[in-house]
Amino acid sequence: MTPLFPTAVTDPDQDLRARAEAAGRQAVHDLEYLGVGLATSVLAMIVWIAGVTVTLSLAVFIVGIPAVLASAAAFRWVADLDRRNAARELGAPLQAIYRERPDPRLLPRVSATLSDPQTWRDLAWLVAHSVVGLAFGSVAVSCVVHLAVLVTLPVWFWALPAGSDLWGVLPIDGAWGALLAFVLAPPFALLSVALLRAMATGEARLAAALLGPPAHAPGATTGARDASVRSRRRVDPARLLPLHAGLALLIVAVCTLLWLLPGTDYFWPVWVALGLTLTVTIHDAVARWTYARGAPLGRILAVAEVAIALVGICVAVWALAGGGYPWPVWPALGLSVILGVVALVLYRDRLPWTRERVLVERVDELTRTRRGALDVQAAELRRIERDLHDGAQARLVSLSMLMGRAEEHLADQPEVAALVRQARAEAGAAIGELRDLAHGIAPPILVDRGLVAAVQSLALRVPIRVTVHGSDQLGRPAPVVETAAYFVIAESITNAAKHAGGAPVRVTVAQRGDVLVIEIADTGPGGADPAGSGLTGLRHRVEALDGTLRVGPGEAGRGTVVRAELPCAS
Repeated sequence: MTPLFPTAVTDPDQDLRARAEAAGRQAVHDLEYLGVGLATSVLAMIVWIAGVTVTLSLAVFIVGIPAVLASAAAFRWVADLDRRNAARELGAPLQAIYRERPDPRLLPRVSATLSDPQTWRDLAWLVAHSVVGLAFGSVAVSCVVHLAVLVTLPVWFWALPAGSDLWGVLPIDGAWGALLAFVLAPPFALLSVALLRAMATGEARLAAALLGPPAHAPGATTGARDASVRSRRRVDPARLLPLHAGLALLIVAVCTLLWLLPGTDYFWPVWVALGLTLTVTIHDAVARWTYARGAPLGRILAVAEVAIALVGICVAVWALAGGGYPWPVWPALGLSVILGVVALVLYRDRLPWTRERVLVERVDELTRTRRGALDVQAAELRRIERDLHDGAQARLVSLSMLMGRAEEHLADQPEVAALVRQARAEAGAAIGELRDLAHGIAPPILVDRGLVAAVQSLALRVPIRVTVHGSDQLGRPAPVVETAAYFVIAESITNAAKHAGGAPVRVTVAQRGDVLVIEIADTGPGGADPAGSGLTGLRHRVEALDGTLRVGPGEAGRGTVVRAELPCAS
């Protein structure tokens, strides 16, 4: 059997909510089990009393022999109903083992029936269940009725006669008494849940002991019996809804017949019908709520169904009491507010502020994952650069040297020497292309010595004068940031060499907090187009790292300044 409040190590708020939901589901399940047990206990009492009485009365006659088989069949039929009901509580089927009747003749069949232990266990269950099931079921129904009275009493206390009390100690014919009864509802509900759990557990264990196979029976194992007691399946509230509705109709019909007896004028069965209608409505709403998992509209309809039923009952009570002040409007307003709160809770993910929070979290997640992808891409590109430099480029250099030596040995064969010389030239061109490709990925000096050293090395190779301002002790940002900064500087110097008319260029590299700032300024004629293809590509490279790039005129409106800021926090 599962505990009343399952324990789990989770977030305190979620754990408390999960415990409350589990307790509620368990209480509904236990109430269903005990309610069905109440109905089958009445049936069991009728069957075993009638079966035993008829069998013993006819035992002296020949017709008493078939009565034994008929009574045993009735016992088994009722026991099978309780086996199916107990299986839902135990979470595993109860498989009874009856003795086989290979001989079709009447007397051997009667003898096998009378010597079958499971038949006598069925009879013992019917006798015990007719007492235990009736008592437990009555207590369960009483708990529900009293809880409903405590919760709804502030609405209809005025209809009670003067001097009315609850449990013989609590006056409830006034507003304060009704309010006190309402305050007592939560502790009474907790006590009822615990009592339902205890009664359902006890009755289910009694069913497992009498309706299931004995421990020593062939094919029955202790492990299987323990599993049948410990395991639990998901509750299906809709399964017993038709039975619930049928029992409600039966009870209303019986009450109506009792009302038809002479001497009864007031049509009191209407109150029974209203109460049972509420229970059936709540049962149906629980089924809707269960099946609407993940569908907020279905759960809102389930709450709305209960709210409409409560308002309808209030209106019926108001009408039966003779009308007057239209007080049902207040329960209707209160239930509307509750329904609105439920809708807000279920659709909280679609509220503007919630959607904004979700979008912010999503943006943060995408930024984090994009940065990770860029880091992986930069690491992969640098690995390719190392492989090209240490692998293919080194092999081509070795091949070029071997072809040079071969050319020396072919001095007497000028035609062959010319072909080798041509192949050597092609190999040299391939080495140059590989070197340019590797530098386009990441120059080795950038990987080994950092951004400032790489820019200083670049400044020595360009045809214009470039001064670099930056500390060699500058921290090493992430490889992807360092590579992006290098190519922004390289592309900006190339643009200045093309369009600045040979004007000198100043490159400044600095780190301010968690931001790497680079600035490339020239004193040329200016007029750079920020929307040009080259600068647009640089801007995209910088913005991919959540950085910014600005292009504008220099001091006194002369030249061009390219300024990029790149986040470099670790």
